Amino acid sequence: MNNISLVKCTCEDAELLHKLQREAFMPLYDRYRDDETSPALESIEAVTRKIADSEFYFICDGDVPIGGVRVRLFRNADENIYNISPIFILPDRCDKGLGTAVMEKLFAMYADADKWSLATIKQDERNCHFYEKLGFVPTGSSTVINERMTIVGYEKKV
Repeated sequence: MNNISLVKCTCEDAELLHKLQREAFMPLYDRYRDDETSPALESIEAVTRKIADSEFYFICDGDVPIGGVRVRLFRNADENIYNISPIFILPDRCDKGLGTAVMEKLFAMYADADKWSLATIKQDERNCHFYEKLGFVPTGSSTVINERMTIVGYEKKV
């Protein structure tokens, strides 16, 4: 059994979060070459701004940070819509059930959610399957980034 926890980041954590994000997203960048959108290419300043304007957490296994997840609240009429962007776990820690544990923790932490939203790479069938397994459904929205990559929206109503 894993010992996953979510630890809120502060702006002082930006350098470590940036390093983890870069390491986690570099394999996707190498595959899709999304120069304008890849989290692997974000600056430390951009990560610092995201920490300041949202809830950004380290994903920790025990005391060891192994990834991160950012959550933002959007209100729409009478709905609390929480957006996840980005979520990442170091490549050598994937396929161990950690992503599912993280998502379950988020769902419990934000129990006032009416809906969850996120976006992922259409061509990454593994990620699409992961979100669908958790009850997310495609919204029909899509943005072509380049000839190799399209970003698609997902949502989960609670």
